[in-house]
Amino acid sequence: MLNQKQLLTGLTGLLVATSLVAMPQAMAQRSRTTFEGRGVAQGAVFTQGRNANVNLTLDGDNFSLEMQESGGRSSDRGRVQYRGAVIRRSNTSTNANNFTVSTRVRSFDSSDSLRVVSNTTGTCRMEVFDARVISIACDTLTDNSSTRFLGLEQF
Repeated sequence: MLNQKQLLTGLTGLLVATSLVAMPQAMAQRSRTTFEGRGVAQGAVFTQGRNANVNLTLDGDNFSLEMQESGGRSSDRGRVQYRGAVIRRSNTSTNANNFTVSTRVRSFDSSDSLRVVSNTTGTCRMEVFDARVISIACDTLTDNSSTRFLGLEQF
């Protein structure tokens, strides 16, 4: 009987120690990280390709992506925003700032319609290199919501 208690106590201690070691890694995955990019966007409100700034925020399993036309008056600039869940993040090298993110879109917002379309369905695939957004492809079921972005090589 004493051996069973010792075994149970040992296993409990091992489980607690294992969970404490894994906790910092899980907490690190929940951190909020923002990446920016500049380049050319087309589709949705960006007719014939427009210079645009991109802001990608990863917050645990969620993402927010905003593209805004650069230059001109702020009231005339085209802008789109996608929000949803991260499906997969694939590192393309040993550098943590080089990766590809595949997402499921849950909401879409456009300066063209001036309204947020919630409960939409779609996907985005974003590529980040050297902590800069270099390419984006987003499609949803909402009319006039598909957007492509090709980032500049340097700022």
